[in-house]
Amino acid sequence: GRIPNTETLNLDKVGVEVIPGKGFIKVDDFQNTTAENIFALGDVCGKVELTPMAIAAGRRLADRLFEEGKANSKTSYELVPTVVFSHPTIGTCGMTESQAIAKYGQENIKVYKSKFPNLYYGIFQMEPDDKPRTFMKLVCAGKEELVVGLHISKYENTEESNQKECCI
Repeated sequence: GRIPNTETLNLDKVGVEVIPGKGFIKVDDFQNTTAENIFALGDVCGKVELTPMAIAAGRRLADRLFEEGKANSKTSYELVPTVVFSHPTIGTCGMTESQAIAKYGQENIKVYKSKFPNLYYGIFQMEPDDKPRTFMKLVCAGKEELVVGLHISKYENTEESNQKECCI
């Protein structure tokens, strides 16, 4: 994980609290720190440490500060596509099955799982059973089966394709 470089900022001198032992700046859902009119966003807050999320949080902050009627605009950290660059590559978006059960109850969760040959190898002359497999898991909630989590594991993948698939 990343360690924020906040020690030398002397934040305590202006009333900005830092989470002890971690160095992250304490903020609410609207990027407000514990000091009035001082805001923080991005990696230094320790929520979701991804550049697109910092950009989104910055945009919501600008909306609140400078656009009329946007006082309640805030960034959602619930459905953020993330990739783990491992072999195989792992992509995830939303809740895990256990998180969904905790929030909605076991009886309100339906999970779909699928394993299939990776499309990357579609053009190769080999038996489908010999092709690397892709595993997908879809976590749905409620009668409408709202998708609350999507997880994928496959070979020969890129961040962009995993994030697109996780957002479908």
